[in-house]
Amino acid sequence: MDRIKSLKKLIRTLAYTLLGVTAILLTLFIIHAVGVSKYNEEWRTITTDSTTTELLVDIHPRGGVTDSWVKNNTGLDMNLNAKIYEMIVTNNARTTVSDWHLRINIRDDCYLNNGWCGKFEVHQFVGGEEKVQLIDLRNYKEEDLTINYHLAAQDLLIPLTSGDYLLYYPDSSNVGNEVPIQGTDEYSGEVVCGVIMYSRSGNVDLSSYELYYRLHKSVWAGAAGRFYITVFTVLILSLIILATIFFVTLRYEERFVVQSRLLEDVLKVCCGLADSRDYYSKEHSRRVAHYSRLIAEKMGMDKSDCDIVYNAALLHNIGNVFISENILRKNGRLTSDEYAEVKQHTTRGAEVLKDINNIPHAAEAAMYHHERYDGQGYPYGKKENEIPLIARIVAVADAYDAMSNDRPYKMKMTNDQIREEFIKNRGTQFDPAIVTAFLDIMGERNL
Repeated sequence: MDRIKSLKKLIRTLAYTLLGVTAILLTLFIIHAVGVSKYNEEWRTITTDSTTTELLVDIHPRGGVTDSWVKNNTGLDMNLNAKIYEMIVTNNARTTVSDWHLRINIRDDCYLNNGWCGKFEVHQFVGGEEKVQLIDLRNYKEEDLTINYHLAAQDLLIPLTSGDYLLYYPDSSNVGNEVPIQGTDEYSGEVVCGVIMYSRSGNVDLSSYELYYRLHKSVWAGAAGRFYITVFTVLILSLIILATIFFVTLRYEERFVVQSRLLEDVLKVCCGLADSRDYYSKEHSRRVAHYSRLIAEKMGMDKSDCDIVYNAALLHNIGNVFISENILRKNGRLTSDEYAEVKQHTTRGAEVLKDINNIPHAAEAAMYHHERYDGQGYPYGKKENEIPLIARIVAVADAYDAMSNDRPYKMKMTNDQIREEFIKNRGTQFDPAIVTAFLDIMGERNL
Protein backbone atom coordinates (compact mmCIF):
# COMPACT_ATOMS: atom_id res chain seq x y z
CA MET A 1 0.00 0.00 0.00
CA ASP A 2 2.83 2.38 0.86
CA ARG A 3 4.42 1.68 -2.49
CA ILE A 4 1.16 2.42 -4.22
CA LYS A 5 0.76 5.66 -2.28
CA SER A 6 4.33 6.67 -3.10
CA LEU A 7 3.80 5.83 -6.75
CA LYS A 8 0.53 7.76 -6.83
CA LYS A 9 2.26 10.72 -5.19
CA LEU A 10 5.06 10.58 -7.77
CA ILE A 11 2.53 10.33 -10.60
CA ARG A 12 0.60 13.26 -9.16
CA THR A 13 3.77 15.37 -8.96
CA LEU A 14 4.70 14.49 -12.54
CA ALA A 15 1.15 15.20 -13.69
CA TYR A 16 1.12 18.64 -12.04
CA THR A 17 4.50 19.38 -13.60
CA LEU A 18 3.30 18.35 -17.05
CA LEU A 19 0.10 20.30 -16.64
CA GLY A 20 2.07 23.37 -15.58
CA VAL A 21 4.35 23.07 -18.58
CA THR A 22 1.31 22.47 -20.80
CA ALA A 23 -0.44 25.56 -19.41
CA ILE A 24 2.62 27.69 -20.13
CA LEU A 25 2.94 26.28 -23.64
CA LEU A 26 -0.77 26.72 -24.32
CA THR A 27 -0.52 30.34 -23.22
CA LEU A 28 2.42 30.89 -25.54
CA PHE A 29 0.58 29.06 -28.32
CA ILE A 30 -2.48 31.27 -27.88
CA ILE A 31 -0.25 34.35 -28.13
CA HIS A 32 1.31 32.83 -31.25
CA ALA A 33 -2.16 32.05 -32.70
CA VAL A 34 -3.35 35.62 -32.02
CA GLY A 35 -0.27 36.95 -33.81
CA VAL A 36 -0.94 34.68 -36.79
CA SER A 37 -4.58 35.81 -36.81
CA LYS A 38 -3.53 39.47 -36.91
CA TYR A 39 -1.10 38.64 -39.70
CA ASN A 40 -3.91 36.97 -41.65
CA GLU A 41 -6.33 39.90 -41.13
CA GLU A 42 -3.88 42.61 -42.22
CA TRP A 43 -4.52 44.21 -45.62
CA ARG A 44 -1.35 44.83 -47.63
CA THR A 45 -0.89 47.05 -50.67
CA ILE A 46 1.28 46.85 -53.78
CA THR A 47 1.44 49.74 -56.27
CA THR A 48 3.12 50.32 -59.58
CA ASP A 49 6.14 51.75 -57.75
CA SER A 50 6.46 48.97 -55.14
CA THR A 51 9.72 47.03 -55.08
CA THR A 52 8.39 43.95 -53.31
CA THR A 53 8.12 40.71 -55.26
CA GLU A 54 5.75 39.12 -52.74
CA LEU A 55 2.95 39.57 -55.26
CA LEU A 56 3.35 40.66 -58.88
CA VAL A 57 0.78 42.36 -61.10
CA ASP A 58 1.06 42.38 -64.89
CA ILE A 59 -1.58 44.13 -67.06
CA HIS A 60 -0.88 43.87 -70.78
CA PRO A 61 -2.64 43.37 -74.13
CA ARG A 62 -3.28 39.68 -74.75
CA GLY A 63 -1.84 40.05 -78.21
CA GLY A 64 -3.61 37.28 -80.10
CA VAL A 65 -4.76 37.65 -83.69
CA THR A 66 -8.42 37.90 -82.62
CA ASP A 67 -7.77 39.91 -79.45
CA SER A 68 -8.18 43.35 -81.04
CA TRP A 69 -10.72 44.66 -83.53
CA VAL A 70 -12.40 47.80 -84.89
CA LYS A 71 -16.01 48.63 -84.09
CA ASN A 72 -17.94 50.75 -86.57
CA ASN A 73 -21.39 52.28 -86.14
CA THR A 74 -20.86 52.98 -82.47
CA GLY A 75 -23.42 55.76 -82.41
CA LEU A 76 -20.70 58.05 -81.08
CA ASP A 77 -19.76 59.63 -84.46
CA MET A 78 -16.46 57.75 -84.42
CA ASN A 79 -15.02 54.31 -84.85
CA LEU A 80 -13.50 52.61 -81.79
CA ASN A 81 -10.68 50.13 -81.48
CA ALA A 82 -11.16 47.26 -79.02
CA LYS A 83 -8.43 45.33 -77.29
CA ILE A 84 -8.38 42.49 -74.73
CA TYR A 85 -6.08 43.06 -71.75
CA GLU A 86 -4.90 40.29 -69.44
CA MET A 87 -4.58 41.02 -65.73
CA ILE A 88 -2.19 38.52 -64.12
CA VAL A 89 -1.64 38.33 -60.35
CA THR A 90 1.23 36.07 -59.26
CA ASN A 91 1.66 34.92 -55.65
CA ASN A 92 5.32 34.62 -54.64
CA ALA A 93 4.59 35.03 -50.91
CA ARG A 94 5.16 31.32 -50.10
CA THR A 95 1.77 31.22 -48.41
CA THR A 96 -1.86 31.52 -49.46
CA VAL A 97 -3.37 34.82 -50.61
CA SER A 98 -6.76 34.55 -48.91
CA ASP A 99 -8.36 37.65 -50.46
CA TRP A 100 -7.44 40.42 -52.91
CA HIS A 101 -8.82 43.12 -55.16
CA LEU A 102 -7.23 45.39 -57.76
CA ARG A 103 -7.67 49.11 -58.37
CA ILE A 104 -6.93 50.28 -61.93
CA ASN A 105 -6.48 54.03 -62.37
CA ILE A 106 -7.69 55.39 -65.71
CA ARG A 107 -5.32 57.78 -67.50
CA ASP A 108 -6.90 57.98 -70.98
CA ASP A 109 -10.38 58.50 -72.38
CA CYS A 110 -11.73 55.01 -73.03
CA TYR A 111 -14.72 52.72 -72.66
CA LEU A 112 -15.09 49.64 -70.46
CA ASN A 113 -16.90 46.88 -72.34
CA ASN A 114 -16.51 43.50 -70.62
CA GLY A 115 -14.41 41.59 -68.11
CA TRP A 116 -14.05 38.21 -66.43
CA CYS A 117 -14.40 36.38 -64.15
CA GLY A 118 -15.10 38.71 -61.21
CA LYS A 119 -16.97 42.00 -60.89
CA PHE A 120 -15.93 45.58 -61.62
CA GLU A 121 -16.78 48.49 -59.35
CA VAL A 122 -16.85 51.52 -61.66
CA HIS A 123 -16.01 54.97 -60.25
CA GLN A 124 -16.94 57.82 -62.65
CA PHE A 125 -16.42 61.49 -61.87
CA VAL A 126 -18.93 63.56 -63.82
CA GLY A 127 -19.39 67.28 -63.18
CA GLY A 128 -17.84 67.02 -59.73
CA GLU A 129 -20.11 64.12 -58.79
CA GLU A 130 -18.85 60.57 -58.26
CA LYS A 131 -20.97 57.75 -59.64
CA VAL A 132 -20.22 54.28 -58.30
CA GLN A 133 -21.67 50.91 -59.24
CA LEU A 134 -20.56 47.30 -58.83
CA ILE A 135 -21.31 45.39 -62.04
CA ASP A 136 -20.96 41.83 -63.27
CA LEU A 137 -20.21 42.76 -66.88
CA ARG A 138 -21.12 39.29 -68.12
CA ASN A 139 -24.49 39.23 -66.40
CA TYR A 140 -26.26 42.55 -65.92
CA LYS A 141 -29.62 44.21 -66.64
CA GLU A 142 -29.69 47.51 -68.43
CA GLU A 143 -32.46 48.83 -66.19
CA ASP A 144 -30.22 48.33 -63.15
CA LEU A 145 -27.40 50.55 -64.47
CA THR A 146 -27.01 53.84 -62.57
CA ILE A 147 -23.70 55.03 -64.04
CA ASN A 148 -23.19 56.70 -67.42
CA TYR A 149 -23.19 54.19 -70.24
CA HIS A 150 -23.82 53.82 -73.96
CA LEU A 151 -25.09 50.88 -75.98
CA ALA A 152 -23.54 50.26 -79.39
CA ALA A 153 -25.91 47.66 -80.77
CA GLN A 154 -25.75 45.05 -78.00
CA ASP A 155 -22.35 46.12 -76.69
CA LEU A 156 -22.16 47.98 -73.38
CA LEU A 157 -19.73 50.92 -73.43
CA ILE A 158 -19.02 52.58 -70.07
CA PRO A 159 -17.18 55.89 -70.65
CA LEU A 160 -14.13 56.55 -68.49
CA THR A 161 -11.86 59.56 -68.36
CA SER A 162 -8.64 60.47 -66.63
CA GLY A 163 -9.20 60.35 -62.87
CA ASP A 164 -11.83 57.63 -63.00
CA TYR A 165 -10.89 54.21 -61.67
CA LEU A 166 -12.03 50.59 -61.55
CA LEU A 167 -11.97 48.14 -58.65
CA TYR A 168 -11.77 44.51 -59.71
CA TYR A 169 -13.13 41.99 -57.20
CA PRO A 170 -12.13 38.42 -58.09
CA ASP A 171 -14.55 35.53 -58.43
CA SER A 172 -14.29 33.02 -55.57
CA SER A 173 -16.62 30.45 -57.17
CA ASN A 174 -15.48 27.25 -58.85
CA VAL A 175 -16.02 28.97 -62.20
CA GLY A 176 -13.59 31.83 -61.66
CA ASN A 177 -11.47 30.16 -59.03
CA GLU A 178 -9.55 33.42 -58.47
CA VAL A 179 -9.58 33.31 -54.65
CA PRO A 180 -7.62 32.07 -52.84
CA ILE A 181 -4.28 32.10 -54.67
CA GLN A 182 -2.20 29.22 -53.38
CA GLY A 183 1.55 29.50 -52.88
CA THR A 184 4.31 27.53 -51.16
CA ASP A 185 8.11 27.50 -50.99
CA GLU A 186 8.08 25.36 -54.13
CA TYR A 187 5.09 26.79 -55.98
CA SER A 188 3.98 30.27 -57.07
CA GLY A 189 0.24 30.49 -57.71
CA GLU A 190 -1.14 32.61 -60.53
CA VAL A 191 -4.53 34.07 -61.47
CA VAL A 192 -5.33 35.30 -64.98
CA CYS A 193 -8.38 37.50 -65.52
CA GLY A 194 -9.23 39.90 -68.32
CA VAL A 195 -10.97 43.03 -69.48
CA ILE A 196 -12.05 44.47 -72.88
CA MET A 197 -11.43 48.18 -73.40
CA TYR A 198 -12.45 50.42 -76.32
CA SER A 199 -10.65 53.60 -77.33
CA ARG A 200 -9.94 55.71 -80.38
CA SER A 201 -6.29 54.75 -80.55
CA GLY A 202 -6.73 51.15 -79.51
CA ASN A 203 -4.20 51.53 -76.71
CA VAL A 204 -5.34 52.20 -73.14
CA ASP A 205 -2.79 52.92 -70.41
CA LEU A 206 -3.63 50.55 -67.53
CA SER A 207 -0.21 50.68 -65.92
CA SER A 208 -1.31 52.58 -62.81
CA TYR A 209 -2.77 50.23 -60.20
CA GLU A 210 -2.94 49.30 -56.53
CA LEU A 211 -3.32 45.69 -55.40
CA TYR A 212 -4.87 45.12 -51.99
CA TYR A 213 -4.47 41.65 -50.51
CA ARG A 214 -4.42 39.53 -47.38
CA LEU A 215 -2.17 36.54 -46.70
CA HIS A 216 -3.06 33.44 -44.74
CA LYS A 217 -0.63 31.16 -42.96
CA SER A 218 -1.28 28.24 -40.63
CA VAL A 219 -0.45 28.39 -36.93
CA TRP A 220 1.54 25.20 -37.62
CA ALA A 221 3.67 26.80 -40.36
CA GLY A 222 7.28 27.91 -40.00
CA ALA A 223 9.77 27.25 -37.22
CA ALA A 224 7.30 28.31 -34.50
CA GLY A 225 4.61 25.96 -35.80
CA ARG A 226 7.02 23.03 -36.01
CA PHE A 227 8.18 23.80 -32.45
CA TYR A 228 4.63 23.61 -31.08
CA ILE A 229 3.88 20.42 -33.01
CA THR A 230 6.98 18.79 -31.56
CA VAL A 231 6.48 19.89 -27.95
CA PHE A 232 2.76 19.08 -27.96
CA THR A 233 3.54 15.63 -29.36
CA VAL A 234 6.13 15.00 -26.64
CA LEU A 235 3.74 16.26 -23.95
CA ILE A 236 0.87 14.14 -25.23
CA LEU A 237 3.03 11.03 -25.42
CA SER A 238 4.32 11.75 -21.91
CA LEU A 239 0.75 12.08 -20.66
CA ILE A 240 -0.10 8.76 -22.33
CA ILE A 241 2.76 7.03 -20.55
CA LEU A 242 1.90 8.67 -17.23
CA ALA A 243 -1.78 7.85 -17.55
CA THR A 244 -0.96 4.26 -18.49
CA ILE A 245 1.22 3.74 -15.41
CA PHE A 246 -1.42 5.32 -13.21
CA PHE A 247 -4.31 3.16 -14.42
CA VAL A 248 -2.33 -0.09 -14.41
CA THR A 249 -1.26 0.64 -10.82
CA LEU A 250 -4.80 1.24 -9.55
CA ARG A 251 -6.18 -1.98 -11.15
CA TYR A 252 -9.77 -0.97 -10.66
CA GLU A 253 -12.37 -1.49 -13.34
CA GLU A 254 -13.60 2.09 -13.08
CA ARG A 255 -10.06 3.34 -13.54
CA PHE A 256 -9.61 1.20 -16.64
CA VAL A 257 -12.78 2.72 -18.13
CA VAL A 258 -11.39 6.20 -17.56
CA GLN A 259 -8.07 5.09 -19.02
CA SER A 260 -9.76 3.82 -22.14
CA ARG A 261 -11.58 7.11 -22.66
CA LEU A 262 -8.47 9.17 -22.05
CA LEU A 263 -6.43 6.99 -24.37
CA GLU A 264 -9.03 7.39 -27.12
CA ASP A 265 -9.01 11.19 -26.80
CA VAL A 266 -5.24 11.37 -26.78
CA LEU A 267 -4.99 9.07 -29.78
CA LYS A 268 -7.37 11.34 -31.66
CA VAL A 269 -5.17 14.33 -30.87
CA CYS A 270 -2.02 12.42 -31.86
CA CYS A 271 -3.40 11.33 -35.21
CA GLY A 272 -4.81 14.82 -35.69
CA LEU A 273 -1.35 16.29 -35.17
CA ALA A 274 0.16 13.85 -37.65
CA ASP A 275 -2.53 14.60 -40.25
CA SER A 276 -2.49 18.39 -39.70
CA ARG A 277 0.89 18.72 -41.43
CA ASP A 278 -0.74 18.17 -44.81
CA TYR A 279 -4.05 19.78 -45.93
CA TYR A 280 -4.89 16.75 -48.08
CA SER A 281 -4.45 14.27 -45.17
CA LYS A 282 -7.14 15.61 -42.84
CA GLU A 283 -8.85 12.71 -41.00
CA HIS A 284 -6.61 10.27 -42.91
CA SER A 285 -5.46 8.35 -39.82
CA ARG A 286 -9.01 7.94 -38.49
CA ARG A 287 -10.22 6.61 -41.81
CA VAL A 288 -7.30 4.17 -42.04
CA ALA A 289 -8.00 3.00 -38.48
CA HIS A 290 -11.69 2.48 -39.35
CA TYR A 291 -10.89 0.43 -42.46
CA SER A 292 -8.27 -1.56 -40.52
CA ARG A 293 -10.88 -2.47 -37.88
CA LEU A 294 -13.29 -3.61 -40.62
CA ILE A 295 -10.57 -5.86 -42.07
CA ALA A 296 -9.78 -7.30 -38.64
CA GLU A 297 -13.47 -8.04 -38.04
CA LYS A 298 -13.78 -9.62 -41.50
CA MET A 299 -10.79 -11.86 -40.71
CA GLY A 300 -12.52 -13.11 -37.56
CA MET A 301 -10.52 -11.34 -34.86
CA ASP A 302 -12.21 -10.85 -31.49
CA LYS A 303 -13.23 -7.41 -30.21
CA SER A 304 -10.10 -6.95 -28.11
CA ASP A 305 -7.81 -7.65 -31.08
CA CYS A 306 -9.93 -5.41 -33.33
CA ASP A 307 -9.52 -2.58 -30.80
CA ILE A 308 -5.74 -3.16 -30.81
CA VAL A 309 -5.68 -2.99 -34.63
CA TYR A 310 -7.73 0.23 -34.57
CA ASN A 311 -5.54 2.02 -32.00
CA ALA A 312 -2.30 0.97 -33.65
CA ALA A 313 -3.57 2.12 -37.06
CA LEU A 314 -4.50 5.52 -35.60
CA LEU A 315 -0.80 6.14 -34.90
CA HIS A 316 0.68 4.65 -38.08
CA ASN A 317 1.62 8.12 -39.44
CA ILE A 318 2.82 9.72 -36.18
CA GLY A 319 6.30 9.95 -37.73
CA ASN A 320 4.99 12.69 -40.06
CA VAL A 321 5.53 15.22 -37.28
CA PHE A 322 9.27 14.91 -37.94
CA ILE A 323 9.02 15.43 -41.71
CA SER A 324 9.38 18.88 -43.23
CA GLU A 325 5.99 20.52 -43.83
CA ASN A 326 7.26 21.87 -47.16
CA ILE A 327 7.76 18.32 -48.39
CA LEU A 328 4.41 17.05 -47.09
CA ARG A 329 2.56 19.94 -48.77
CA LYS A 330 4.55 19.83 -52.02
CA ASN A 331 2.30 19.53 -55.10
CA GLY A 332 4.93 18.32 -57.55
CA ARG A 333 7.13 15.23 -57.74
CA LEU A 334 9.51 14.75 -54.82
CA THR A 335 13.26 14.73 -55.35
CA SER A 336 15.23 11.67 -54.29
CA ASP A 337 16.41 13.45 -51.15
CA GLU A 338 12.86 14.55 -50.30
CA TYR A 339 11.52 11.06 -50.86
CA ALA A 340 14.28 9.67 -48.62
CA GLU A 341 13.18 12.06 -45.86
CA VAL A 342 9.52 11.07 -46.31
CA LYS A 343 10.43 7.40 -45.92
CA GLN A 344 11.94 8.20 -42.52
CA HIS A 345 8.43 8.72 -41.10
CA THR A 346 8.21 4.93 -40.65
CA THR A 347 11.33 4.54 -38.52
CA ARG A 348 10.86 7.86 -36.69
CA GLY A 349 7.28 6.93 -35.84
CA ALA A 350 8.31 3.48 -34.62
CA GLU A 351 11.01 5.05 -32.45
CA VAL A 352 8.43 7.27 -30.77
CA LEU A 353 6.02 4.38 -30.19
CA LYS A 354 8.41 1.56 -29.25
CA ASP A 355 7.91 2.01 -25.50
CA ILE A 356 4.14 2.62 -25.60
CA ASN A 357 3.16 -0.78 -24.21
CA ASN A 358 -0.48 0.15 -23.73
CA ILE A 359 -0.98 0.30 -27.51
CA PRO A 360 0.28 -3.11 -28.69
CA HIS A 361 1.75 -3.33 -32.18
CA ALA A 362 1.60 0.46 -32.72
CA ALA A 363 5.37 0.58 -33.39
CA GLU A 364 5.05 -2.32 -35.87
CA ALA A 365 2.23 -0.57 -37.73
CA ALA A 366 4.28 2.62 -37.97
CA MET A 367 7.51 0.82 -38.97
CA TYR A 368 6.28 -1.64 -41.59
CA HIS A 369 3.09 -0.29 -43.20
CA HIS A 370 5.03 0.64 -46.38
CA GLU A 371 6.63 -2.80 -46.77
CA ARG A 372 5.41 -4.76 -49.80
CA TYR A 373 4.35 -8.39 -49.85
CA ASP A 374 6.96 -9.08 -52.58
CA GLY A 375 9.78 -7.50 -50.55
CA GLN A 376 10.14 -4.34 -52.65
CA GLY A 377 8.91 -1.91 -49.96
CA TYR A 378 10.65 0.05 -47.25
CA PRO A 379 12.32 0.56 -44.80
CA TYR A 380 13.77 -3.00 -44.65
CA GLY A 381 12.41 -4.85 -47.67
CA LYS A 382 10.57 -7.48 -45.61
CA LYS A 383 8.23 -9.79 -47.48
CA GLU A 384 5.23 -12.01 -46.95
CA ASN A 385 4.89 -13.24 -43.34
CA GLU A 386 8.07 -11.42 -42.32
CA ILE A 387 5.85 -8.34 -42.30
CA PRO A 388 3.75 -8.18 -39.08
CA LEU A 389 0.05 -8.83 -39.66
CA ILE A 390 -0.92 -5.41 -38.28
CA ALA A 391 1.31 -3.72 -40.90
CA ARG A 392 -0.15 -5.81 -43.74
CA ILE A 393 -3.66 -4.80 -42.66
CA VAL A 394 -2.78 -1.10 -42.35
CA ALA A 395 -1.05 -1.18 -45.77
CA VAL A 396 -4.32 -2.18 -47.49
CA ALA A 397 -6.40 0.34 -45.49
CA ASP A 398 -3.83 3.09 -46.14
CA ALA A 399 -3.78 2.36 -49.87
CA TYR A 400 -7.58 2.43 -50.11
CA ASP A 401 -7.77 5.83 -48.38
CA ALA A 402 -5.07 7.24 -50.66
CA MET A 403 -6.87 6.01 -53.79
CA SER A 404 -10.35 7.13 -52.67
CA ASN A 405 -9.42 10.74 -51.83
CA ASP A 406 -8.03 13.64 -53.86
CA ARG A 407 -4.37 14.41 -53.45
CA PRO A 408 -2.40 17.41 -54.81
CA TYR A 409 -0.77 15.19 -57.43
CA LYS A 410 -3.78 13.06 -58.47
CA MET A 411 -7.56 12.83 -58.45
CA LYS A 412 -9.35 10.15 -56.48
CA MET A 413 -10.18 6.88 -58.20
CA THR A 414 -13.59 5.28 -58.67
CA ASN A 415 -14.50 2.12 -56.73
CA ASP A 416 -14.13 0.03 -59.89
CA GLN A 417 -10.65 1.46 -60.49
CA ILE A 418 -9.72 0.78 -56.86
CA ARG A 419 -10.89 -2.84 -57.12
CA GLU A 420 -8.82 -3.31 -60.28
CA GLU A 421 -5.78 -1.80 -58.56
CA PHE A 422 -6.09 -4.16 -55.58
CA ILE A 423 -6.59 -7.17 -57.82
CA LYS A 424 -3.58 -6.17 -59.96
CA ASN A 425 -1.34 -5.81 -56.90
CA ARG A 426 -2.63 -8.80 -54.91
CA GLY A 427 0.37 -10.93 -54.06
CA THR A 428 2.90 -8.26 -55.07
CA GLN A 429 2.22 -5.12 -53.05
CA PHE A 430 -0.47 -6.55 -50.77
CA ASP A 431 -1.21 -9.73 -48.81
CA PRO A 432 -3.68 -11.70 -50.99
CA ALA A 433 -5.83 -12.81 -48.04
CA ILE A 434 -6.21 -9.27 -46.75
CA VAL A 435 -7.05 -7.94 -50.22
CA THR A 436 -9.72 -10.63 -50.58
CA ALA A 437 -11.22 -9.66 -47.22
CA PHE A 438 -11.23 -5.97 -48.10
CA LEU A 439 -12.77 -6.52 -51.54
CA ASP A 440 -15.59 -8.40 -49.76
CA ILE A 441 -15.99 -5.44 -47.40
CA MET A 442 -16.19 -3.02 -50.35
CA GLY A 443 -18.96 -5.12 -51.87
CA GLU A 444 -20.90 -5.62 -48.64
CA ARG A 445 -20.68 -2.03 -47.34
CA ASN A 446 -20.59 -0.19 -50.68
CA LEU A 447 -17.54 1.84 -49.59
